[in-house]
Amino acid sequence: MRLVSGTLRAMFAGVSFCALAVATPSNAQELKELNILLPNNNTTGLYPVIVARELGLFEKQGLKINWLDSDTTVPYVAFLSNGQADAVMLDAPQTFQAVNAKLTIKVVYEAMQNAPEVVAVRDDSPIQNVSELKGKTIGLASDRDQVTVQVVLDTAGISIDEVKTVVVGDTGPVMAKAFRDNSIDAIAAAINDLTTIESSGIKTRDITPPEVKINPANTFSVWEPRIEELRPHLEKFFLVWTMGTAAAKIDREAVSKMSAKSVPEEWATEELGQSLLSGAMITNLPVTEKYGDVQHDVWKKVQGPYIKFEQIEAEVDPALFLDGSFIDAANQFDEEELKNMLAEWKAANP
Repeated sequence: MRLVSGTLRAMFAGVSFCALAVATPSNAQELKELNILLPNNNTTGLYPVIVARELGLFEKQGLKINWLDSDTTVPYVAFLSNGQADAVMLDAPQTFQAVNAKLTIKVVYEAMQNAPEVVAVRDDSPIQNVSELKGKTIGLASDRDQVTVQVVLDTAGISIDEVKTVVVGDTGPVMAKAFRDNSIDAIAAAINDLTTIESSGIKTRDITPPEVKINPANTFSVWEPRIEELRPHLEKFFLVWTMGTAAAKIDREAVSKMSAKSVPEEWATEELGQSLLSGAMITNLPVTEKYGDVQHDVWKKVQGPYIKFEQIEAEVDPALFLDGSFIDAANQFDEEELKNMLAEWKAANP
């Protein structure tokens, strides 16, 4: 669930495990508080949060969101079980691990239906597809990207033992240097890492098979015993999340300006910021007709590689942990009204 590149992550190193309230003092007493745990609540990679904050969408729904940002090693699902978080963002392996451990969680909204992890080569590389990686050296942004390599290679019938892998780090200049020095033939990283590589002078080309990218990469889960207690408020939260996500499709210019205002370090150049936003739109905009819809067939299909590479123990019936009962409410927004709100924000923020 890596949403910020190494270079950018260092800029957020001072963020501790704390609650950042978005409500204004004048109406704070009237708002229902929700504690939401994300890997980061102020990054272009999760621009729906930025849009919601800039437009005051949560307050308009009567919500005050306490964002729980954390680099803690404690599993995110633990914050659900102990009641510290009302909803947390998990990736697919974390979800399966929780379900295999018999924890009563429910996936209720798929925030990202495309995986952010990719395998890429230099734009001028003779390598055109995954089948040509056999015998090559693949750099890893972090050791967590080893699984990405295994899954990607497996689509071409190549074992991880038939390539050489080396952790090169996840800062743009270091990854770019590894390509420039010809010490690696490909890189396994997050899509936003490719942006930082290109900002360091090396253009890349994504060769990840499309079928690998269809993955419930980051989804919202809740503790099943609390669903009905939280339903009225979570329905509003997911409605706002949907609106924030849709905003980039409706008015990319507005979202660009909001992101540059909120995270100027990610927009050191317009090209860098726009590249980050493009990657974020790929991962955040849905592949399903409805925003956030849960995909039983995808959750079933992705388990095979995770089991094969020992990320999870055994196959689980998706019906045991998927709950699509929030989706209709999450999609009840007026697109024209949102368009007008974005236009008004641009007018007020020239």
